[in-house]
Parts: sequence; C-alpha cells; structure tokens
Amino acid sequence: MIEALFLLLAGAPQAAADPLAPARAGKVQCANPNVEKKTCMGLTSYKLNPDGSFETSTTLLIAPQPPITMDVKSSGKRVGDQLCAPIRKEDFEAATFKIDGTPLDAATATSIRGQILGSLAPMIGKMGCSRETPDGAVLKAEVTLDGVARPELTQRVLWVMPEDGFKLGL
Repeated sequence: MIEALFLLLAGAPQAAADPLAPARAGKVQCANPNVEKKTCMGLTSYKLNPDGSFETSTTLLIAPQPPITMDVKSSGKRVGDQLCAPIRKEDFEAATFKIDGTPLDAATATSIRGQILGSLAPMIGKMGCSRETPDGAVLKAEVTLDGVARPELTQRVLWVMPEDGFKLGL
C-alpha cells in the first residue's frame, strides 16, 4: 500500500522524456495494475500547473474486504525524467477515509491515520522521486528518497484513460 503513495506516479508503455505526458493527455496513473481485471491498488490524477509543478489526488485501497480507501492530496514537480514530491505529514493528516464508499467515523479514521503515519514516519520530510521505465506491458516506477534508491518501494504502474474502466481492487 505504501508503494502506491509514490505514485504518492499512451499506448504501449514506454519511459517518457516528459514523465507528465500521459497526464497532459488526460490519463490517470494506476498503481499495481491487474490488467485482466482492470483493477489498481491506487489511482492518481494529476493537475498540471503553468509553473511546471503538479498537484495529485490519489485514492488508495488500504483494505480489500470490506473496501477501505484513503484519499490523499499532494504536490510536486518534474525533475528531468522523474516526478518528485516531498513526503509531508500534513498531507496524510488531511487524508480522508471511506469504507465501501461511505466516510469513516472520526474515531476509526483517526486510528487508521495513526497507523499510516506510523508506517510513513521514517519517510516524512524526505523528497520522494520516481522514474518510470518499461517493464513488459506496464511501467516500473523506481523510487528514491532524498536521492537514495529504495528498490523495495518499486512498483508497477500503468497510465489509463478514465473511461478505460479501471477501478480500485485486487
């Protein structure tokens, strides 16, 4: 699940000189896709700003049954062929949670938020960057934190059009 946070990132997959080209084309990023089932562990949309920065809105599946999701917003910038964003505690403190599409009560949301923040604690305040490279029919998003490769955070991603029918799921 944490890997999908680095997304907290057209046709046949290929590494793009401009990693935001798919977002410019209206695509969203599907983390850990199951192409046959058209499911993703996370879906991220990008709002591109005139100054070259971007804002993301990510919905993550944090538990499958019943489905519990987290919506988190972040911001970042393109650095060469990478997408980079600071890992900010306040972004996760502002996250919202739903169970089967219904907002969670405050106590349950606070409990889940605490678990998320606990697992992210070693990463808070670091700059997370991802670089996409071809990996068969999808892309591989390789992650660095403050410039240090973190292969355990590598994940598969796929840029899809919203109308392609991808949804959260296993």
